[in-house]
Amino acid sequence: SSHLGSGALACHRPLAALTLHLALQGSCLVKHAVAMPLYEEKLICPLAVRFTQDHIRPVFQNGMDLEGTIREIKTKPGCGDYDVILDAPFDSIEIIRWHKRDYTALERKGRHWFTFDNRRLYCLQRAAAALWPRRVGVATQALYAATDGYHRKDNSTTAGREVGIGHSPKLLTDQWDWRTAVREVVAEADDVERDTDIIAAQGLVARDEAIAGVAELLDAPATPGMLELFFQGGVEEKTGTQSDVPSTTDPSSPRSSEGADAGFTDGLCGKWRGARKGESYQVKRRGVDSYACVRCGGKAGGPRQEVELWLDEKSDLLWWGDDWAMYAQAAEVRAQAGQLRWYGNNKTWTPKMTWAWLGDAGAAPGAEDAQQRGGAPR
Repeated sequence: SSHLGSGALACHRPLAALTLHLALQGSCLVKHAVAMPLYEEKLICPLAVRFTQDHIRPVFQNGMDLEGTIREIKTKPGCGDYDVILDAPFDSIEIIRWHKRDYTALERKGRHWFTFDNRRLYCLQRAAAALWPRRVGVATQALYAATDGYHRKDNSTTAGREVGIGHSPKLLTDQWDWRTAVREVVAEADDVERDTDIIAAQGLVARDEAIAGVAELLDAPATPGMLELFFQGGVEEKTGTQSDVPSTTDPSSPRSSEGADAGFTDGLCGKWRGARKGESYQVKRRGVDSYACVRCGGKAGGPRQEVELWLDEKSDLLWWGDDWAMYAQAAEVRAQAGQLRWYGNNKTWTPKMTWAWLGDAGAAPGAEDAQQRGGAPR
């Protein structure tokens, strides 16, 4: 206040400073109390991590196929007990440790390392198996606690030991178990040195799988900055070299590297009308062979809904959404006959719904539109 003298102000300054100091201390304590990390960057052998799903699709959400991604994985010098560290073209997988029941009864219920990043784990395990018996590590985000609803996402019936690959559980193209993949290497071991390497690799996997907590895992090396990479020549080397991982795949892949053909894309992209409820569907290309389908209107007048359509070139089927509930014949799309029938994934040839072609701008189908598209009248 203005009526206080300078002496009074001087007397109050130490008290104010002490109050501020205590307040800051309390703020720091609260900050430290809530700043417990959600995860730590740790190294682990990808063969010591398990799947949480029974099957995975052969492509990522962005349209990249798994086989091509595996070929892009490189290796870096190892550290600790790891001979090499995998350098993958995607983000680190998250791992968590918990109990999981084995419905096949091949092993007792126990605690293991799991991940929800099943497709990325598959790529990493394929790369590690191709390098066997070298001891392989990869940087991960080791979680201290699982996220909400994680149990609902875990549907593996083999305690995560293996996973099927395919666009649908009923149309699997492969079954992956790294133990089977390296079994041939173990059987072909014909010298003492090779046998010793195999024993060491098996011991590393068993050790990592038995590690009980995040703190016991080896810290991942710090990621070098761009300036450090420049002086090391790492930027040029990383973009200019081929993968160090030996190829374990055929030249062909379940999906073409060029994606869907132009005739298929032209026949699919545009506006369709549903035959039952009067709703419309707008289809646009999204990725290499994935398409965004937006549903509008209908008798219920519900909100716009978007679903992703995927073309599996091996079966030549167009799949509806992530749950593979329906599919359409790609040949019918290319025929551009003015309709597209969707079938349920239940081995029946009765369509669940049928689309009618409306055109690129919602116009009625006709010969002029068909002539522009190069197909029969729709």
